[in-house]
Amino acid sequence: MLSDNNLGEVIEDTEMDMRKEIYEWKDITSEFFDSVEELELGELLHHEMFGLFEAMSAIEMMDKKMDIGMIDEKEKAPLTFEVAVKTGQLKLEDLQCDELIGIYDSLFSCLVSWLEGHSPAQTVFICLYLHDTTVINDKYLACFCNGILKLTGIIRKFITSARVYEEEDFQPAIYNFNLCNDLSDQKVVAMMKESENDIQKKIKSTDPADESYENLMAVFNRLKFTRLMLQCLLLLYPTKSFSPNEMEMSEISKLLTNAIELVPLIKKTISKGTKPDDENDTPNVMGFSPMVNQRLLPPTFPRYTKIKERSGTYNYLEILSQNLKLACKIIHCTNYQSALNFFMEFSKKSGSCLLSRSVLQVLYLPVPNKVFGATNLTDVLKDSLKAFIAPAVLMPKNPLYNNPQAKECVDSFFFYNEHTFVMFLEICGFNRARQRDKIARLLDNFASLQDEAERVDTFLDKQLNGETSVGTCRTSFGTWVLYYCLRAMSLFLLSGLELELYSVHEYLYVFWYLYEFLFGWIVSAFTRADSFLLEQECISEQFKNLSKGQKKSKLKKKKMKPYGRELMFTQALQNVCGGYYKALAGFHKANRIPQPLAEFDLEQIRYEHRFAPFAELSTPPAIGYNDFCAQKWALLKLTQEELFLSAAKHFHQARTILEHISNLDAEMTDILKIAKINFVVMNLLANGHKKDSEVPPEFDFSSHKCFPIIKQQ
Repeated sequence: MLSDNNLGEVIEDTEMDMRKEIYEWKDITSEFFDSVEELELGELLHHEMFGLFEAMSAIEMMDKKMDIGMIDEKEKAPLTFEVAVKTGQLKLEDLQCDELIGIYDSLFSCLVSWLEGHSPAQTVFICLYLHDTTVINDKYLACFCNGILKLTGIIRKFITSARVYEEEDFQPAIYNFNLCNDLSDQKVVAMMKESENDIQKKIKSTDPADESYENLMAVFNRLKFTRLMLQCLLLLYPTKSFSPNEMEMSEISKLLTNAIELVPLIKKTISKGTKPDDENDTPNVMGFSPMVNQRLLPPTFPRYTKIKERSGTYNYLEILSQNLKLACKIIHCTNYQSALNFFMEFSKKSGSCLLSRSVLQVLYLPVPNKVFGATNLTDVLKDSLKAFIAPAVLMPKNPLYNNPQAKECVDSFFFYNEHTFVMFLEICGFNRARQRDKIARLLDNFASLQDEAERVDTFLDKQLNGETSVGTCRTSFGTWVLYYCLRAMSLFLLSGLELELYSVHEYLYVFWYLYEFLFGWIVSAFTRADSFLLEQECISEQFKNLSKGQKKSKLKKKKMKPYGRELMFTQALQNVCGGYYKALAGFHKANRIPQPLAEFDLEQIRYEHRFAPFAELSTPPAIGYNDFCAQKWALLKLTQEELFLSAAKHFHQARTILEHISNLDAEMTDILKIAKINFVVMNLLANGHKKDSEVPPEFDFSSHKCFPIIKQQ
């Protein structure tokens, strides 16, 4: 029998033999150069396993300009955790307050840099203290580092669960680093709380006039902020597939409020910490080694990672805390329409980062097709449809409600098509540029969904056998689906303005499409839904009277306007777009809109490219380029003064509508301000102001990303 030592030697020898067999090198240099001589100058050798794509993606190994892992012999080797500890370059105990503050701030800067899309190997894990927190004897530093590791873990968990990120947004790989897995979340929180209490005792025994008092407060505030953020994210993450309830959300909001209040205090004491090392691009003079993980990165072109500066870091964290607090309000959105509105508004916020958007996604759908983990999405969609247009098949007092064939038809419709509505919510979680690409794909889904909705309406109408006394299903499902389809279409066009994808000479047909068709169709959908709701209300009253033994009488229709606010706002947007359309036509008439060179331009191709995603939809039908030209040339028969006057009327109408909406939100207020200014500008131009000017108008998007203020120099 072999002893353990002999067995180990045998295994080692076997491994060596295997390596020799695998790595049998052969010098092909002379053979390669002989083969190259057969190629003509400029000729390339193509192989099915190595084409142009592989050639462009190839990395020249051992070349520092191309291989990220290559280090010159002259360069100093990166400082590792073990070397830093042995040489005393890493303090593990008795750290001063300024050193703690510098490390805390630098770690937060690295964390935020990771959230902005950089690799964790070049951000969070360049902090050597995170490589092994068990050897840190300073408890204030040890508990903070453990808290950062736990934060890293829960952040990664939220973002990977939501799946609303692209490669440029986030890098989830953690390269097998230990995220404090040996300690429970509650233990780490308790350790941080204990450290806070210790510092608080020191603060109480320190004279407020003493400089050390402010330093202790700075350390305390940072520890408390870290603990509060960690607690909030841990509480927000669904437990047993259920999102937090309203009471729990209220507690989380209080914790976030406390965290937000700490940020201004922290920002005031940034100067108290040790400073970054500008020569080596190190976020702090002690505890950080930017090149330590370079070998972990794939052999790609070197990417320079600039760690976020400290004041910008805390601004980011403050906005993040506010957005997380706002995300908690999703618990009140029990209706799909209100939830979608919330998602869309949340996505528009300038400070909405990937983490806050991911938290919102996970809170609403912690498990597939389960709203808050408790309610089937199908039931939520049915309630939304019922509230929107009240189809007879979903009204309990209607005979069609208990029809088994009708019920099966409706259930089948939602079962096979609810993924489209989920997709709409998910799209709102991506960054604004990616949203536009994905909306184009969403519209393909809506094309088939419209066909399904039409079939359901036809089937249900046949089930009624023409009995109008119990309501109608003529276009209930179709109108509801159309409404969301139109919202996706308008979002697609408006996002092009927000992302500055259109040239000024393209604004004419973009605003024309929004004014003449999309917003007009949305107004029509609201009006039709409103009439259906009124009809169903009257039928319900009739059944109520009959059940009481009263005679069937013709009831007066009640004035119900459940969509009054949305309808008025859509009408205002339609008039705003109409104002831009007429104003741009006036500028075209006056030859003030620069046009591309004719030899490099074909307007029809540009037009068809811009509206290509609408081509597959049956309702509303895509409007062709010839229709646009016919309307444009008819409009350009008017004088420029008449066009500017017409534009002024549109802006005035939008202003009037918005002024009649109570409790305007921030976006409505901005659009009202824009409408007022544009009304004045159009009136001036209509009265001959700058009539002979050839200077192009300026479109100022500073007040709103989609609707500019028009300026004429």
